[in-house]
Amino acid sequence: MLIASFAIPALADTTAGVTVTATPGWVSITNAPIDYDFDVVLAGSTPNTGNGHFTITNDSTVAMDVSIECDGWTGDPNSWTYGAPAADTGRLNASSADGGVGGSSGAGAFDIAILVGSGTLLCDDVTVGTTPTWELELEAPTSFTHVDEQETTVTLTASVD
Repeated sequence: MLIASFAIPALADTTAGVTVTATPGWVSITNAPIDYDFDVVLAGSTPNTGNGHFTITNDSTVAMDVSIECDGWTGDPNSWTYGAPAADTGRLNASSADGGVGGSSGAGAFDIAILVGSGTLLCDDVTVGTTPTWELELEAPTSFTHVDEQETTVTLTASVD
């Protein structure tokens, strides 16, 4: 009996595909209301907005930190100096119920001194879906040598935690 032997090639896929996806993470905030007026302030006073006056709408897809800073005082024609209260010198403080471990210790604490041009951590590790609130306090100058209305812009900056 004659037995024939044939080489039969193996049939198998020699390539495989992999689908890869990546979803960008981002931070996105808005703040409301967009302005606040302390109205007339007296020397040495510390008026504030009340707890939770401002709301940060958090549209981020990742945990974030929120820092706060301002651009100093501007008055026409005379400006206050920005800093610890003294003659024609005043500053702002902030606090938040959503301060986290490294930010504010809580609503109404006014424990975050807002600096000029340098962000200070207000809210630490804000999770996706959390809508932080915060408030401001003015430490008015101890005395005034001019009575020009003063203005500053407070800036909140969100960054990836």
